[in-house]
Amino acid sequence: MRALTPETAIGPALADAYHHLANRLAAASRAAVEAPDILLTLAPEHTGADFAFACFPLAKAWRRSPAQIAGEIAEALHAETEQEDDPWLARAEAAGPYLNLYLRRDLTTNTVLKDVGRLRETYGHSKRQDGRRVMMEYVSPNTNKPLHLGHIRNAVLGRAVANLVASQGAEVFRTDIINDRGIHIAKSMVAYLRWGAESTPETSGTKGDHFVGEYYVRFDQALRDERESWLAQQDDPDPVDERVKKKQEERFLAESELMSAARDLLQRWEAEDEDVRALWRRMNRWVYDGFDTTYSRLGIEFDRHYYESDIYRGGKAVIRDAVARGLFETADNGAIVAPLSKHPELGKNLQDKVVQRADGTGLYITQDINLATIKFRDFDLDRSIYCIGSEQNYYMQQLVATLRLLGFEWADGVFHLSYGMVYLPEGKMKSREGTVVDADDLMAELADLAKAEILERSPEISPEDLANRAEAIGLAAIVFNFLLVGRETDIQFDPKASLAFEGKTGPYLQYTYARMSSLLRKAGDWRQPSETRLTEDAEWRVVGDLLVLPAVVADAADSHDPSRLAAHLHDAAQRFNVFWHELPVLHADEPHRSSRLALVQAARTALGNGMRLLALEPIEEM
Repeated sequence: MRALTPETAIGPALADAYHHLANRLAAASRAAVEAPDILLTLAPEHTGADFAFACFPLAKAWRRSPAQIAGEIAEALHAETEQEDDPWLARAEAAGPYLNLYLRRDLTTNTVLKDVGRLRETYGHSKRQDGRRVMMEYVSPNTNKPLHLGHIRNAVLGRAVANLVASQGAEVFRTDIINDRGIHIAKSMVAYLRWGAESTPETSGTKGDHFVGEYYVRFDQALRDERESWLAQQDDPDPVDERVKKKQEERFLAESELMSAARDLLQRWEAEDEDVRALWRRMNRWVYDGFDTTYSRLGIEFDRHYYESDIYRGGKAVIRDAVARGLFETADNGAIVAPLSKHPELGKNLQDKVVQRADGTGLYITQDINLATIKFRDFDLDRSIYCIGSEQNYYMQQLVATLRLLGFEWADGVFHLSYGMVYLPEGKMKSREGTVVDADDLMAELADLAKAEILERSPEISPEDLANRAEAIGLAAIVFNFLLVGRETDIQFDPKASLAFEGKTGPYLQYTYARMSSLLRKAGDWRQPSETRLTEDAEWRVVGDLLVLPAVVADAADSHDPSRLAAHLHDAAQRFNVFWHELPVLHADEPHRSSRLALVQAARTALGNGMRLLALEPIEEM
C-alpha cells in the first residue's frame, strides 16, 4: 500500500503525523489547497523518506512546474523548521516534482511503541465503521459432494474480508446459502436407492459428505455408461456439427432412464412425498456432519445458514408484483423477463434476464431476489457481500441491476466479492473424485508435509506438539497462499512451495513470530524504557511498519482485498529479520538492549494482530 487518504491515515501516531504534515503543506502552498485536500503517499523505500507529496495539483495555481514548486516548498519548510522545532517533521527535500518528507525519529518511535503497548491486541483496528451492519455470504456449498479446493479459497477469502471489515468497527454477520435441493441432489439420492443397500457413513467408515459424494459420482459414471450404450444405437453416434451434437444430448437426457428417475424423484420431493423427504433429510444430515468437521478444522464459523429448500419459492411473489407494476415483462413463450437492456442506467451492455420460466418454475435469480430481500429485512443491513467466483461476474451484475429495477433502495449495498480459479500442479495431490481436490485431502496433505519439515528441524519433538504445530503450519500455508495474490487473480497452488519457512509464505510469518517470541523469552526480566533509543536505519524501518499498520488494515478493509495486508505483513517480517541480523538485541549495551527489546515486543504484537485478521495462527515455536 502506498496511497494514503485522510480517511485511511489512521492509528494514533499516523493520524497525528499525517494531519500535522497536511496542515504544514497547506500553509506552505499559499492557500492553493486546503489541508483536507492534501494527499500524501508513503515514500518508496529507496528514497529513505517517510512520506511524499506530488506537487502536480499546485502547478496551475502557482504557474510553475511541479519541480519548481517542490523546491520552493522545501525551502519554506526548512526555514520554518530552523526557526521553531517541528514536533513531527525533521526535514523536507525536493525530488523532481515530489516533495519528500522525513519524520522525526525520536518522537515517532516513542509515540508508536506506546500506542502499540497501550492498544495491544486492538492495535491496527479502528471504529471507522461503527454502527454499520454488514453480511458476508461465503462458501455456500451443494449437499451432493464434499467441499473442494475452490471452496477453501472462497472460505479463506470470505473470512478474511469479514475479519477486516469487523476490525473497522462494523457488526458483521457470517452466513451461507446451502444448495440442498435440485436435480443434482436427486442424482445422489437415486444412486443411493439403487446401490446403497442401506449402508451408512458409520458402516462404511466414510466421512458423511464423502459418503454422499461417492453416490453422486456413481450416478454420473452410470449415466456415462448409459450414454455410450444409447449412442451406439444411433445412426450418427459422433456428429461433427455442434448443433446436431447438442440436440442429440438433449434427446439422450430426455430418454435416459437414470435422468427420468432423478426427475421423478425431484418432482416427488417438490410434492413433499414423505418417503423422499425422509431420505433427503437423512442424506443431508450426513453431509452437514461432514461439512462441520471440515469447517472446524479450517476454523470457519457461521452466524446463520440459509437453505435453498426454504427460500426457492419465495421470489415468485416479488416477480408477480413486478409484472403488475409493469417493471417485468412476459415473453412470447410465457417466461417472465427483467428488461435490463431497456435500462442502460442500471448497467452497460446488460441483456434481459429471465426471472421465471414459462412453466412457472423459478431459477437461481428467483431465489436470489428473495434471499437478498430476506437478508436486508432480517438484519437491517448496510451492505451484503457475496463471495462468489469470477465466473459469476455477469450474473451478479444482472442480479444487482434487477434489484435496482425493482426499486429496492438497499440494492446499492449488494457487493460481489469476486475471486479467480485455483489450480494445482499435476500429480501433486489425489482426489477421491478424480477431478476435484477435496478440502479434507488438501488439509491432511499439508499437515503431513509440515510434519516432515518440523521433524527435520526438531526430531525430539513430542507427538502432541508435532501434531498441533503441523496443523497450524499446514493451514497457514494454505491460507496465506490464497490471500497473498489479488482476489481476482487465478492461483497456481503448489502445496510443497507454500510450506517454505522462507519466502512469501504463511510459515515464514509464523517463523518470524516464533523468532520474536524466542528473543523475548531469552531476554528474561527487562523493563521497557520511558524513552527508547532507536537511531539505526534497520530499526527505523521496523518502526515505519508499525506506524502504517492501521492504515494498511483500513485500506484492505475498504478495498475488500486481504492481499494488501498479506503483502505488508510479509514485507514487515522481512524488514524485522534484516534488523535482527544486522543489530544485536540480547547482547547489546543499554539503553540499546531494552529499546530493541521494546521494538521486538511491539513488532510481535503488530505481526500477531495482522496474522489473526487473516486467520493465520501465530505460534511460539516452529
